[in-house]
Amino acid sequence: MKKFVVLFVLVFSVCFTFNVSNAGGYEKITSNTTLSSALSALESINRNDVIAILSGKNATGRPIRVMFRNLAIYGYSDCEAFTAKTRGGDLIIYINEEHKDAPIEALACLIAHESQHHTFTNTKAEELRAWVSETTTWNSFLRKNRSLAYMQHPLVKRENYIAKVYLKQNGIENIKQIIAQNPVYANLSN
Repeated sequence: MKKFVVLFVLVFSVCFTFNVSNAGGYEKITSNTTLSSALSALESINRNDVIAILSGKNATGRPIRVMFRNLAIYGYSDCEAFTAKTRGGDLIIYINEEHKDAPIEALACLIAHESQHHTFTNTKAEELRAWVSETTTWNSFLRKNRSLAYMQHPLVKRENYIAKVYLKQNGIENIKQIIAQNPVYANLSN
C-alpha cells in the first residue's frame, strides 16, 4: 500500500508539473507563466495572427521565443522590448524585465508589436505596422475591460498614450510622426 501511495504522489506530481508548465501550449514560445498568460490573452481577443507568427509562421519558419531580460546589458535600458536574431537564425523577443509586474494585457501588446519584426526589413513601414498592431491590440483589450486604462503602470501609460494618438483624426499619420521623431528610428528607410 505504501508503494502505491508513493507511486500515486509521483505520478500526480509529474502530471501537475507538466500541466502547469505547458499551460496554453506555449512551451515552444516561452517558459514564463506570466508571458504564457499574455499569449492566452492575445488569443482571447482573437489575435491569432500574432500567435501564428510566434509559433513559426514567420520569416524563419521557427517559433519565436519570448522572455524577460535586463535590457541594460544590451545597451537598451530605455527600451520596452526588442526582437533579436541569434547566431543560429532564431528570433527572440526580449521584454524589459522592469515590466515583469505589468498587466498581462499590456505585455500582450508589446508582444504583438515585437512579433511584427520577424521580417527584419528594418524600415519605417515595418515599425508602423508594429505600432499599429500594438495599439489595436490595446484597444481590443479596452473594449473587453475599460478598467485596464486606469491601472497605474508605466506600460499601461504607454499603451494609453499610443491609443490616444491613434484614435485621433489621422491616426496612422500621427503614429508615423511619432516614429519619425524618435531618434531610435532615424536611420530606418521608408
